[in-house]
Amino acid sequence: MGAFAEEAVRQAAVSHGMMLDFSPESVGRLETVLAAESPVAGSELEWATKLWGSYFGEVFRHNHPADWVMSVYPGSTMQMPALDVQGSQLYPLLKVQRRLTMGPAEDLSTFYHKVSEALRARSKPN
Repeated sequence: MGAFAEEAVRQAAVSHGMMLDFSPESVGRLETVLAAESPVAGSELEWATKLWGSYFGEVFRHNHPADWVMSVYPGSTMQMPALDVQGSQLYPLLKVQRRLTMGPAEDLSTFYHKVSEALRARSKPN
């Protein structure tokens, strides 16, 4: 997933003039890139999902204790990459796919900040 994320950093710079640096602030720049990428379908959607979803997941991994795992999405039989974050699983590739297919209503910045806030609250001692 790291190699896909590094390719996303390169593609964002070359194709969109955007600097992605794995910081929480870079998720807003990722949104700008995805707005320019949409709409996509078929094999183009699959590639874009891997590329940008890996980057989105790596932002979580760089900023929270997390590991990539293969996981079966609830209600599905298909395994896919997920992040194990404090015992919870996140599916950044699916979130990016939804953003690419459903548009700005699936805002990644809002999602990132809500999940990060919840993770920080979970890790605080009572």
